[in-house]
Amino acid sequence: MSVYRRPLLQAWEAAYTAELTLDQLRRRAATVGAALAGQRARCLIAFDTRFLANLLAQTLAHDLAAQGVTVVLADAPAPLPAIHHALDQRIADCALYVSARNRPYYIGGLLLVADDQSGLSLDPARDPLPPIVFPPTNPFKETIDLRSPYRDALRHTLDLDAIRRLPLTFFVDAMAGTTAGMVTALFGEGGQARAIEINRDPDPLFARGAPHPFESPLNRLRKLVRESDSHLGVALAGDGTALAVVDPSGEVLDPFEASLLLAAHVAQYHRQRGLVIAPPPSPHSSLRAQPKQLAAWQEANGMKIELAGDSLHGERQPVVAMTTAGEVLLGRWSTCPDGLLAGLLFCEAAARSNGGLRALCAALRSQFSA
Repeated sequence: MSVYRRPLLQAWEAAYTAELTLDQLRRRAATVGAALAGQRARCLIAFDTRFLANLLAQTLAHDLAAQGVTVVLADAPAPLPAIHHALDQRIADCALYVSARNRPYYIGGLLLVADDQSGLSLDPARDPLPPIVFPPTNPFKETIDLRSPYRDALRHTLDLDAIRRLPLTFFVDAMAGTTAGMVTALFGEGGQARAIEINRDPDPLFARGAPHPFESPLNRLRKLVRESDSHLGVALAGDGTALAVVDPSGEVLDPFEASLLLAAHVAQYHRQRGLVIAPPPSPHSSLRAQPKQLAAWQEANGMKIELAGDSLHGERQPVVAMTTAGEVLLGRWSTCPDGLLAGLLFCEAAARSNGGLRALCAALRSQFSA
């Protein structure tokens, strides 16, 4: 997986029927299409599981193709890290993502993913738009599978066999988002480990909420983990960039604790050293980040900790970075936040520790207790 940094160049979001209309989406995509037609560039158009996202993406694909742009359309809802992976593989020069990421169900949007030197913009075109039929009556011809290559990249990133050969149980809450089915596909059949997925069925309204693990109480996931004696639970944001980790007692780990557990694992088993950007402990956390405690952890793990609540990038590329909202960046493999990869690394950490996540949490809490 690449470590080339490609920012989200622009994002436009609005409420359905209030500001988000088909006309507004088409006008913003038309600006991108006009620029790409002159550059002879290829555009990937992808979508999430949000209301009408697949039909809107098909419409934009037809529009850009009519402008003379070479377009490839995703054949299924795709997480944002899979889009970055496809761009790293030069499937296209940029991407339009019909998504509002992890916002509430009544918000829709469009993201432009491109190099910051591309000069592309989501400013709405003022020229008249050609008439269309919505929803499209003809499916777009050139589609691409984004999920399989992304899964293959994940398989090469971590030791899935170390997880599969042990009798472990993990619960995964897909939150009706784009990662649904991915963990179970990666675990496959024939291993002793089980990945049990909940909320995997499509729900364009996300149960009238937001597909974000820190904007949901995660009551069902926490109850299943606590009462089944499983090894951990993971809730993945709708766009696949953020996660929340549930420990065996059914409690959601504070992002400060989760980031240090993840960093210690990649230091020990993936031989990573460098910068860790962690959010400060929340006011409700029992952990405290005093200078002496931080220094001891840094010395033990060969890492440098920088406390920053909402930053994923420092002056140097971090080995691990996490925000208070649970977005996780793993600098060795990608500069796009990737909650699915982070969740799999937590499963790997539980598999490689004799006491599982419970023992890892207890050891860390003894270091940072008040």
